[in-house]
Amino acid sequence: MNALQEQFVIEARELVRQATDNLIALERDAASPERIDSVFRAFHTLKGAAGVVELPAMSIMLHAAEDLLAGVRNGTRGLDAEIVDTALACLDQVSRWVDDFEAVRALPSQAGEDGRAMAERLRALLPGRAGQQPGLTAQNSTTKTGGGSLPEWVFRLIAAERDAVVSRMPERPFVATAISYEPLAGCFYNGDDPLQLMRQVPGLLAFHIEPREPFVALEGIDPYACNLRLQALSAADPNEIAAIFQLVPDQVRIISIPLGTLPASDAYPTLGDHALIRKVIEAQCELLRVPDRRQDFAGCVGAAARAAENALRYGQLPHLADTIRRAGALALAHRDAGPLLSALENTLVGFAGSPSTVVADGGERPDMAAASTSTRPADRVLRVSEAKIEDLVNLAGELVVARNALAYSARQVELDLGGSEVARSIQRDRDAIDRLVTELHGTVLQLRMVPMAQLFGSFPRLIRDVARQLDKNAALVTHGETTEVDKTIMDRLFEPMVHLVRNALDHGVEGPEQRRAAGKTENATISIAASRVGDRLVVEVTDDGRGIDPAVVRRKASEKQLLPPDKLSALTDEEVVDLVFSAGFSTASAVSDISGRGIGMDVVRTAMDQIGGRVSLESKVGIGTTVRLDLPLSIAMSRIMVVEAGGQLFGIAMDAVSETVRVTPDRVSIIRSNEAFVLRDRVVPIVSLAELMKLPGQKRNATAARLLVVMEAAGRIAALEIDAIRDRLDVVLKPMQGLLAGARGYAGTALLGNGQVLLVLDVKEILP
Repeated sequence: MNALQEQFVIEARELVRQATDNLIALERDAASPERIDSVFRAFHTLKGAAGVVELPAMSIMLHAAEDLLAGVRNGTRGLDAEIVDTALACLDQVSRWVDDFEAVRALPSQAGEDGRAMAERLRALLPGRAGQQPGLTAQNSTTKTGGGSLPEWVFRLIAAERDAVVSRMPERPFVATAISYEPLAGCFYNGDDPLQLMRQVPGLLAFHIEPREPFVALEGIDPYACNLRLQALSAADPNEIAAIFQLVPDQVRIISIPLGTLPASDAYPTLGDHALIRKVIEAQCELLRVPDRRQDFAGCVGAAARAAENALRYGQLPHLADTIRRAGALALAHRDAGPLLSALENTLVGFAGSPSTVVADGGERPDMAAASTSTRPADRVLRVSEAKIEDLVNLAGELVVARNALAYSARQVELDLGGSEVARSIQRDRDAIDRLVTELHGTVLQLRMVPMAQLFGSFPRLIRDVARQLDKNAALVTHGETTEVDKTIMDRLFEPMVHLVRNALDHGVEGPEQRRAAGKTENATISIAASRVGDRLVVEVTDDGRGIDPAVVRRKASEKQLLPPDKLSALTDEEVVDLVFSAGFSTASAVSDISGRGIGMDVVRTAMDQIGGRVSLESKVGIGTTVRLDLPLSIAMSRIMVVEAGGQLFGIAMDAVSETVRVTPDRVSIIRSNEAFVLRDRVVPIVSLAELMKLPGQKRNATAARLLVVMEAAGRIAALEIDAIRDRLDVVLKPMQGLLAGARGYAGTALLGNGQVLLVLDVKEILP
């Protein structure tokens, strides 16, 4: 993409987010003229930007939305749920098209049809248009056939040009396409040349030209007004033809024709291969519709795309194969099978003969003016690619490693030269460099910090849609929107937050009747709060619903045999409630498209473990539930404790360390052949790090206190026995590489100041 197109993608996504947020807010407060103006400006700017990058299908749709919002703005049309739903659907379509444009530099071939349909849906909500349907001319009317629905003019053109079509059919299999182009009366003033456009259509099989309206007497004819309808049959791919007419999508109709509709030709092969190809594509569609394919997503999507592409190339349909290949790449890039599934379904429609059309609505041309500079944000922003920031963060991390090495060297000089002037000078320089590196590294890391408002902005729409689906009333309240967190942490936090919010709506929040019976208001409240506690980020998701009943959880756990009966009965209510994080556990009585599969809360805990976070839950029956996420603010740097065991140094992430204690021998007990001690009424098992790493341990003094590091991870607690604590450092954690890439029990490596490579332990892997 060129710079203008890249700018369009960035700004379009920002405007879609801004308009979505304001539409959701307007549904709660329709009397806010500022928000109405903001939504109107967002749609207006989107329309202008689409015109600048020559996306007329998007402009047509947004122009209709702008007309509707103008009616709301001037008071001729009241804002209601139907308008909000339709405007949000329009923004969803824009968002999908922006993704397509970013991936393949163009909109899908059916964009004109989809844009026209959405424009008609929006205009139907205008005052005086409610309930009206877009009219069809006789030329656009359709007739039902055994192979699908095709306009009558297609059959007339095939019948009239039968011999020409048969003689021009290519010997190889091809895609048959019908085209009907009705230029605007003033098209010449717009710089359009209808005949030149039709000349560009490849693989032309038949061509017909006629007046759109009966010609008047010669003296009344306007020579500057176009009154033509141009129709053609082509052996080219619809996508290729749509690209030719991309600037006039509202004036052209492009239809895929079943090959069986065309006259038979001895040169044309049997359609048996096409039936086989169709079955292959149908099988890939079924594969992509299987839910919960996160683990093998890339393999599933890649295999489906390759199978469909190979089948189409075998059938001599390279244009369709290229479309599937691009859709597969887009699906993998966005980790969403939707684009590929949509492309496969459209291919099946082509085989079945369902029309893929772009119908003229006779409306005026969209405004192609650029977005007004007055609607741009006032703040000056310099956009830098994420890759450049990552490079800068990595360099700053290496600088921290060099600082640690300098500190080690300064200590060695101090030991060798004592209190000499040279030693003091090196120490002063070392202190200055240490301060500057610390400030520089902190400033660089701030480049990756983003406000939580960016994450919170995704949930008003989610709560609105899911609540309406469940026939419940719920509102979102947020706190701590200005709290900043590393962009990587925020990206990884999104999925578990979605699961928490959906579970709160489905399991926690009651229906209106149940809430009234419980003495609550019909409108439930879901609260999301973010705060900074030291160097940690705490996010709490709270609902005022029914809460979690420990008795129900205990019964479900017993049915699923999560624990032996004796262990399950020994758990406290708080420990029982924590079982909702178990894999496959759900209290739902039936599986729905929202929840009930038992993967939501398990995903939350797994995601937290992967980024060094912790999750806890508090619930009171009849009052509500709070899920608390405790996670680091950044993962660019890791704070570790350097410990010694068996003569070797190891690193332990400080996030996993609860505390360090010295335990006298009289506090240690043997429980089930393992050593343990009691820490604040909690039994903590003791594990020797030297024995765990199969290293020779030091001889222990029977009366000396033992040094233990108490750690918690993945809901488990244990104490590692070590020989000594050597240091606490900020390090850049590197993943295990080469032969050690698959080694279990290690989170990565770090470089110490003396050049020694330090193995950093993966606590959740080594805890018993």
